[in-house]
Amino acid sequence: MSGKDEAGLSMVDTRYFDLQSVFDADGGPGVLGKVASQLMELHQRVRHLDAPVVLECGVNEGWSTGVLAHALEINGGKLISLDIEDCSDAIVSDCWTFLQTDDTEQEYILRQAPILKSGIDLIYIDSLHAAKHVARLLELWYPLVKQGGWLAFDDVDPGPYLCGQRKDDANREVAWRAISRVVMDFFYANEDDLLLEIHYGSTGLALMKKLAPMAKSPKPVRRIPRRRVTLRSIARYLARRA
Repeated sequence: MSGKDEAGLSMVDTRYFDLQSVFDADGGPGVLGKVASQLMELHQRVRHLDAPVVLECGVNEGWSTGVLAHALEINGGKLISLDIEDCSDAIVSDCWTFLQTDDTEQEYILRQAPILKSGIDLIYIDSLHAAKHVARLLELWYPLVKQGGWLAFDDVDPGPYLCGQRKDDANREVAWRAISRVVMDFFYANEDDLLLEIHYGSTGLALMKKLAPMAKSPKPVRRIPRRRVTLRSIARYLARRA
């Protein structure tokens, strides 16, 4: 189960899925089409960079790992992937380094993968699905993302988990909504230094482009109050329309 480069040569080997099926499904219908389209957004971000360094937080079956490694084998980049579980057999690729560790253990990670100290071209966050964890990863890794680099976040769309939807799950709906809120609040706290785009479908993908110099520390996440619909707000709205 391997991808092929532009010359048709076999590259990345994947254990748990067929990499070619992701390329074939890109832009197509159904859930696989949405998953593939989001993965290919990541592929395109790194495909045309010169020897980029990518940090992946969360591996599991290695779907994003395989797609990212495919792009990086083409352009001579490096992929460092982190997971608390042993995912060392997810893919086989010369460009890949796997570290079994908590992705907040930055000091250990930088010792094992010092290439990250020179700057990260893309970080993909898809590990512990908790808002506080995502906020912590932003605090730790944002200063090491290069100017013009990308911060990517999986699972920012609670839509599939809403009541009656295909993944109907109250706990995940709440968790995904909280992750989305952290991403949005971080963006608005630092909007002069970021561009943001969000892709819905599957479970959502957010992509931030960093415009600030690499070493600039971000402003902390500031929760923005959300207005709620109340009987009073409805009455005010109707009064204005009268």
